[in-house]
Amino acid sequence: MRKVKHLSLLTIIILAIAAIFSVCLMWNHESTENRKSTEEVYKSIETMYGGEIVSFKNNGDEYAMELSKNGANYHIEVRAKDGKVLQMKRTDLDGLKKEDILSKQEVNRVIKNHYNGRIESELLNTWQNEMVYQIQVTAQSKKLNIIVDAITGEILSETRVNLNAKNTAISKKEAQQIAIKKLNGTIQNTTYYETSSGGYYLVKIEKKGINKTFQIHGVSGKVMSITND
Repeated sequence: MRKVKHLSLLTIIILAIAAIFSVCLMWNHESTENRKSTEEVYKSIETMYGGEIVSFKNNGDEYAMELSKNGANYHIEVRAKDGKVLQMKRTDLDGLKKEDILSKQEVNRVIKNHYNGRIESELLNTWQNEMVYQIQVTAQSKKLNIIVDAITGEILSETRVNLNAKNTAISKKEAQQIAIKKLNGTIQNTTYYETSSGGYYLVKIEKKGINKTFQIHGVSGKVMSITND
C-alpha cells in the first residue's frame, strides 16, 4: 500500500515538472514569434525617420543603430520584443562649430521662402537633442511658432498660436519674475510658445554684457533650460 502511495506521489511530481516544462516551451515559442526581426526593425526605422542606417547591431534584447539624415547623425536603440524606440539621440552636436550653424539671416530666408509674414523673434536653442531655431511669425492675423533645424534648415515643427486662448497657468509677468530670480538684469524680450504640454515662455535677460534666455514652463513655472546667447 505504501509503495502505491509513493508511486502516485512520484507520478504527480513528474506530471508537474512536465507541465512546467511545456509552459516554458510555449512561452519561449510565443516570445520568439512576437520578437521583431532584424529586417522588420530596420525597415521600420528607415520608414519612420528616413535617412540612411549606417550601422546596425543586434544586442539580444535590443537593437542599436546609427542613422545619418540630412548631414546629422543619430544613435537609436530599439527594443527587440516589440520594436519600440527606447532612445534616439543626436551624436554630432558636441563637435559642432559656429560655422556649422545657420546664421539668423540664413534661417530667416528659409522662413520667408515658406511663409508670407513678419518674423517676430528667433532664438537658437536645443529641442529634442537638436540645435534648432525657435521662430515666431505673424501672418494674416495668425501667429505661428516654427522650429527649424539649425544645421540643415529643415522645418521640424509648426504650431499655430490661439490668440484668444488662456491655457497658461502663469502670466507673462510671472514668467519674467521667475527668470529675474535667476539673473537679476534687464529683460530684453519675452515670447510665448504654445505646445501640447502646456507651452512655455522664453525670457531673454541682459546683465553687464551677459545675455541669457530662460525657458519657463507655461503651467508649472519650472525653468526648463537656460541658454547663453
